[in-house]
Amino acid sequence: MKRLILWLGLVAVVGALIGPSALAAKPTIERVEVNELGVADPFLSDVCGVPVTLDVVGHVIIRTFDGSGGPEQVLTLNLELTAHAGDNVYRARDVGADLVRIAPDGTVILMIVGQVPFGFTGVLKLNAETGEAILEPQHSLEDRVDDACAALTA
Repeated sequence: MKRLILWLGLVAVVGALIGPSALAAKPTIERVEVNELGVADPFLSDVCGVPVTLDVVGHVIIRTFDGSGGPEQVLTLNLELTAHAGDNVYRARDVGADLVRIAPDGTVILMIVGQVPFGFTGVLKLNAETGEAILEPQHSLEDRVDDACAALTA
């Protein structure tokens, strides 16, 4: 019995180490530098009641897979957001990964992981076709809109 358990464990370890790299094709990878300055921000302008512009600086890495099931695309974001209203400034970060994958039953799943400004930190998993939440994040950042407006209207 011990031998069988040891053998199954060894097969599982070898399969985990060799299997994924041997079976999965490498994704195409594209890195996009982002340097958008002075973009009007209608969301913050509306909620704060003052004209707000936004600087977005950082990069996005896009990994696209061959479409043979499993992950279809992974976007990795690392963006610094600076909102301006006159001389007032508010800074935030948009960091994390967005994964689109096809489940075995054909369902398209979107999983957003990381920190979404004025949204959440954690994981949000959605059925991409219906918009239904499969998993909701536990840490809301929605209250930070008040902090941003306080800084932008000071």
